[in-house]
Amino acid sequence: MGANMKNGQNITASDIREGTCKIVYKGETGEEFYVIAIPDMLKLWKTNKTIPLVDVVQSFDIFTSPAGGNVFPADHPSKGQLENTFKTSNTDEVVRFIVENGTSKNF
Repeated sequence: MGANMKNGQNITASDIREGTCKIVYKGETGEEFYVIAIPDMLKLWKTNKTIPLVDVVQSFDIFTSPAGGNVFPADHPSKGQLENTFKTSNTDEVVRFIVENGTSKNF
């Protein structure tokens, strides 16, 4: 149920499904990492962590953009960027961290 990626790397404004939000985590360098989530499911998950994350996020794709927001196209971060910010490049762990510690924003 992931976003339709035009080339497998970048996401554009037209790839964002209606009724979704982004959960943004800003790293120490100011770089923003985010996942696309379903707001209603995010609210439920915050109170009931037994709900699978796959029901909360649109996909397990992680995106990054320079500090400051809705910059398209957004890129997938490199393993090095993930390691530097999250101390792991394991996608599942990073998505969970972003959902737990990030801030929900509308597109």
